[in-house]
Amino acid sequence: MEDLAAPAPSSAGFTYTVATSQMMGLAVILVVGAWMGVYRGGIAWESPELQFNIHPLCMIIGMVFLQGDALLVYRIFRNESKRSTKILHGLLHALALVIALVGLIAVFEYHKKKSFQNMYSLHSWCGIAAFSFYLLQVIYKNIEQHYAQDRSQWHSTH
Repeated sequence: MEDLAAPAPSSAGFTYTVATSQMMGLAVILVVGAWMGVYRGGIAWESPELQFNIHPLCMIIGMVFLQGDALLVYRIFRNESKRSTKILHGLLHALALVIALVGLIAVFEYHKKKSFQNMYSLHSWCGIAAFSFYLLQVIYKNIEQHYAQDRSQWHSTH
């Protein structure tokens, strides 16, 4: 039977698309940073008003920019070794998770200091659902990867 695989698309268009997405992502981070810094007074963990400003910046960096970059790693670095791309993929996901967690902690701490109710809007519930599903996915894939390595080691020795 003949190989019916589609030919590889031109990488020039993909390169420009990735470059554009990276510039747009960095522009969004800069705009949100400027919004928090200039128009909302800055960011600081000690001040309740400024602590809240950490939330949007961390969510954009973690849940949008870094998570998106982690997903693109295998396409961008397709000529690199599988091991190095896996490590970069995992590190970007871990960093995205930690930064998003900092953003969540910041908003919950802000609500606690101001005696505001938590989880009072659709935004809150959708955000917690998105973060929870992301966390569950990372946990599941790490467990799955661990068992896949165990199986491959078992098959190589037996």
